[in-house]
Amino acid sequence: MVNLDSVSVEDLRDVLTEVEGKKPTQRLMAAINYLEEDGATMEEIAQRYGYTAGWLSRWLTRFERLESEPFEAVVYDEDRSGRPSELTEQEKQQFKEILHESPEDVDLDAPAWSVPLARNYLKEEYGVEYSNRHVRRLLREAGLSWKTARPEFYKSDERAQETWTKGFKKKRNNLDDRYTIVTVDQTRQVLSKLINAWFPKDERPTLPVTGKWKSLKLLGATADTGETFFLPCEVNFNSGTTIRLLDALQTEFGEKLCVVLDNASYFTAKAVKEFVAETPIELCYFPRGSPELNPTEECWRRLDRALGNRLFLSLDELRAAALAALDQIRSPNSFKYLCP
Repeated sequence: MVNLDSVSVEDLRDVLTEVEGKKPTQRLMAAINYLEEDGATMEEIAQRYGYTAGWLSRWLTRFERLESEPFEAVVYDEDRSGRPSELTEQEKQQFKEILHESPEDVDLDAPAWSVPLARNYLKEEYGVEYSNRHVRRLLREAGLSWKTARPEFYKSDERAQETWTKGFKKKRNNLDDRYTIVTVDQTRQVLSKLINAWFPKDERPTLPVTGKWKSLKLLGATADTGETFFLPCEVNFNSGTTIRLLDALQTEFGEKLCVVLDNASYFTAKAVKEFVAETPIELCYFPRGSPELNPTEECWRRLDRALGNRLFLSLDELRAAALAALDQIRSPNSFKYLCP
């Protein structure tokens, strides 16, 4: 009996998504079947693919090498022409040094390293394709570990938040029943959105909250009716995009709106206030640095989980994935945030 002690079914499925050709696929599927089906013999499983038990035994033994070798060198009969199977020792050392720098230093639009980002960099820079599992091993060998980074936000004073909450409750009570309360927020989704990333082991990481990477820009709104509205923006946020959003919100939720939003300059601009003066829209601004009061922030958190640690190769690909994810996001209860 052959055991794949160092390789799991998940590892084999990971490699299966990356191989090309009928034979490598059969080899991996047979190994997965063998590990998943208790009681099935090697002969029974091998016969499904037209082979003998000896064939399966040889490949099960060979797959043990996935722990230490690139999958191309293990799964295929021989290296595919024109494609290097692995990094040279010099290239490996160079790559490990790069991992201790920011991805920005090698012109990548991401604040820290993830497995998909590192894997794509190896492919583009060295022409070598490794499995995700092998890339994780290289990251660990380079002295990196998987950590959660703390975002660097400006924090509001708790007393300012308490004062604002009391004031908002009074304002809400003074509005007539035809007003819809809508909270607004903005986000920038980059091509590699990090929830966790790889950092040097002795480092307590933080990630700057910044908009300097290429990104998909979104304005979002959550209504107290339980509805949401999202507006992709082709340009950087400005007073014009804010006015466009307010106009769209009236079409979506009705003329009478109480819009609650943060103190970004494009929300507080003179042009925005002049537009609102001609409408039944009431503007109410959160205290600075108070994302926890805004229910639309919860929509972004859920979007981050949907897109987190995936590498998108273009903004079009990112936009399609983001809008599909937003369609599935249910609106949070606004008053749990606004009136805790």
